[in-house]
Amino acid sequence: MLKHEYMLLLTNIGLPFSDIHCLVILCSMELTNIGRYQIKAELGRGGMATVYRAYDPSFDREVAIKVLPREFLHNPQFLDRFQREIKTIAQLEHPAIVSVYDVGEHDGIPFFVMRFMPGGSLSDMIKKGRFSLEDTARIVERLASALSYAHRKGIVHRDLKPDNILFNEDGYPFISDFGIAKFAEANNTNLTGSGIIGTPAYMSPEQATGDPVDHRSDIYGLGVIVYQMLTGQQPYNADTPMGVAIKHVTDPVPNILMVASELPDDLSDVMKKVLAKDREERYPTAVEFARALNQVAFGNPGNIQESTPTVHLIETPPVKSNRNLIIGGAVGLVVLLIIAIFGISKLFVQPSSNASNSTLPVASTEKGIVSVTEALATNTTVAAAAMCKLPEPAPLLALVQQTNKVCVTHQPYTTLLVPKGSTYQVIDEGFKCSPAGTKNENDLVVCTGKQLETFEVQVCNPTINLPQLVAGSDQCQAGAGYDATNQCCVANPQEAACITFKATTTGCQ
Repeated sequence: MLKHEYMLLLTNIGLPFSDIHCLVILCSMELTNIGRYQIKAELGRGGMATVYRAYDPSFDREVAIKVLPREFLHNPQFLDRFQREIKTIAQLEHPAIVSVYDVGEHDGIPFFVMRFMPGGSLSDMIKKGRFSLEDTARIVERLASALSYAHRKGIVHRDLKPDNILFNEDGYPFISDFGIAKFAEANNTNLTGSGIIGTPAYMSPEQATGDPVDHRSDIYGLGVIVYQMLTGQQPYNADTPMGVAIKHVTDPVPNILMVASELPDDLSDVMKKVLAKDREERYPTAVEFARALNQVAFGNPGNIQESTPTVHLIETPPVKSNRNLIIGGAVGLVVLLIIAIFGISKLFVQPSSNASNSTLPVASTEKGIVSVTEALATNTTVAAAAMCKLPEPAPLLALVQQTNKVCVTHQPYTTLLVPKGSTYQVIDEGFKCSPAGTKNENDLVVCTGKQLETFEVQVCNPTINLPQLVAGSDQCQAGAGYDATNQCCVANPQEAACITFKATTTGCQ
């Protein structure tokens, strides 16, 4: 488009000439930098903004910079409101939402800086071919978690489409451009050049009619995206964008099996529900839609949960006394008293001199007598009574491992996996560790502290609870107690074995 034609077009939509002049200069000149960011290439240009690929010398990384047009600045309050709200969007910390690094102003033009996504957009991928149902379900599960998180924060995307779903170098999808439509609505600004906000091919019926929208509008948009991923085409087509928007309002939901007959029959009901004209009939949350898609793709809804900031810990149950063990101990005391009174010196059979601790018999468990279930390994030689049978070895401390490093609101967190019941403490100052549940029958521990630092955690075998012992009994040698219930000896607990595990934290910007 020629420069004078572009100016005439902007004049027809009511922009002041001074803003038009500055905007045309910005669009036509070749930028070399925006603030400290060095411009490398233009990634894309649309009616909303221009996106550049740039280099950030302060952090030695590539970034994406979105520059907003000057026509949004004719309202003197808009810049303040934009900056205030973009900072709110920057607070969205989720693994599937493109991070916002910075916000600023360059020559009077506002901009914000995002993470650069080298994997391209979902729109680029759809142009190359259709997705399998399984790959589609995996992508939607990740996106649904991000939408659920944003919706809980009170933020509705309003322009969810393949162009706004970007991939990193490892192929993981991210949602971008959160909140832009919300800013425009607050300022009564028309983003699309029509009387509605959003992209007609992906907007919900309530968006197309200009009615108020809520989070279910995003769920509808996600359904349109899934339809396109699986079939290679959009559910509604017309000669004009407005014609497409009208079809979202008036035409029935198309049967996806008529376009892709190889898909499972159950998928038809899922798509009809997510694309329902009445939002009350749609899935109430994006996560519910993802679960339904997983059920069709894999035969189960998967483990995806609604996003929540609350950690639900599994409480350790209180230690309960064993009534039978206590009664047995009392009986044992009575027996010892009788022995003392009547001078019966040897009630128990002496073990043979070649007896081995590992093969000694265990007292009978009949008639309510409880066998020993927890005792420490020992090589102690028994003076009179047999040693109690030993349990399985304590959990191996070699199982301690670092499982993850993440950032939450710019704070680094490192997750450790330790043997269940082990005790632990941080050796380094400036770090702390807390329990966070269980995984694979081991304990999860979350540690936080300084960024990009190594810290040490001492992990020890769990303390073993021994049954009630009769101290000082002449049936056992010194250092061991007599378990009257099981009629055997147990060595006093030794100091638990410990190791020092080194872990690291990640850097958070």
